[in-house]
Amino acid sequence: MMLSEAQRELERLLAPLTLDEFLDRTLNGGLHRQLGAGSAGRMALLGPDPRALLGAAFELAPRLTFHSANPLGPAPSLAGVANADDFRARIAQFHARNYSVRFPELRTLWPPLDRLARALEVLLYQPVTTSAFWSMGGMRAPVHYDDHDLIVVQLLGAKRWHVADSSELPNTWRGIPPDVEELGPHSTFDVQPGDLVYLPRGTLHSVDATEESLHLSIGFTPLTLREALIAALDQLADVERTLRTTVGGRLAWQLRGAGVERLSAPLLEALERLRAACRTPGFLGAALQLRASRTVAALAPLPAAPAAAVPGLDTELTHTDLAFCHLTASAGKIDFSYPGGHLYVHRGAEPGLLYMVNTPRFRVRDVPGELSDEVRLSLAARLVQIGFLKLAH
Repeated sequence: MMLSEAQRELERLLAPLTLDEFLDRTLNGGLHRQLGAGSAGRMALLGPDPRALLGAAFELAPRLTFHSANPLGPAPSLAGVANADDFRARIAQFHARNYSVRFPELRTLWPPLDRLARALEVLLYQPVTTSAFWSMGGMRAPVHYDDHDLIVVQLLGAKRWHVADSSELPNTWRGIPPDVEELGPHSTFDVQPGDLVYLPRGTLHSVDATEESLHLSIGFTPLTLREALIAALDQLADVERTLRTTVGGRLAWQLRGAGVERLSAPLLEALERLRAACRTPGFLGAALQLRASRTVAALAPLPAAPAAAVPGLDTELTHTDLAFCHLTASAGKIDFSYPGGHLYVHRGAEPGLLYMVNTPRFRVRDVPGELSDEVRLSLAARLVQIGFLKLAH
């Protein structure tokens, strides 16, 4: 997926909010509501019949979760779901007892949703999750918050949201939990099909289902200052052996107060080295490039190519629908990072590789550069094998 394609996907989701407004202001702000009555594109993110799509996905049964602030009995069991009919009957049991059912990992169920999630990954260089919440009228969700930012799209029915006025942007790890989560000062509003809501991570909220209701949640976390600092530290640790030396051999005693201050000197020295490095032109850029390389490679692998997909010189190839990559380089090799891993390509093949990455459709014979046909075929075959390219026919 080219950057321009990813931009168009997100623009369709957010309209009339512009992508620039979303990236530059909304992600740095708080709650945002986008009314969307009649927004056919948003309402179709789980297909023309979301209930049928979810009800048939009985393979999700072991991963389903549920919640309710006003249950009418214990939650039913999800063990041993045999087929789609059994699955729908279990969902009905949850609904009868006032539970909202959460369906995770929906990207493979509906390709347009998978494509939208990939577009957000292309723009943010962060993993994106999808889930759906299906409720019946009368259900109340407990006050809670999520560890990631949320784009919520109402698909069916109406819900009433109660959302705290601000978020402390908590870290993903939890400290000692409070006895009760208090919503505090908050806003209350109703959502209708096609409406979009953005919640920053850590925003306390609760939801009331006023009728049968289904909404989609798209989860992600943009790059934080903490992660950028970690990227800089990782970059420095690659070149500074001092940062890789042991300092906590006696940590069990140090944590009991016996000499923990001995860590102060090496930590402060490392901090000064990091400050100096961050002031060096090009250092932060290189650090974030390498972080992007690792992030892209850690995404779920691209679908594998059929065993028979072997290109010839006159074969036309295209990018697969979810393909994207990030390129970094050393003096001798290019690191081609793609969802699922890395390829390391000799710098001599750089013109050919860049052509394949930036040309959505081409013949293998037309790949430029001072390459032999054998190298052209080998490089094309490898990109087909990892799912980045596919045969055009």
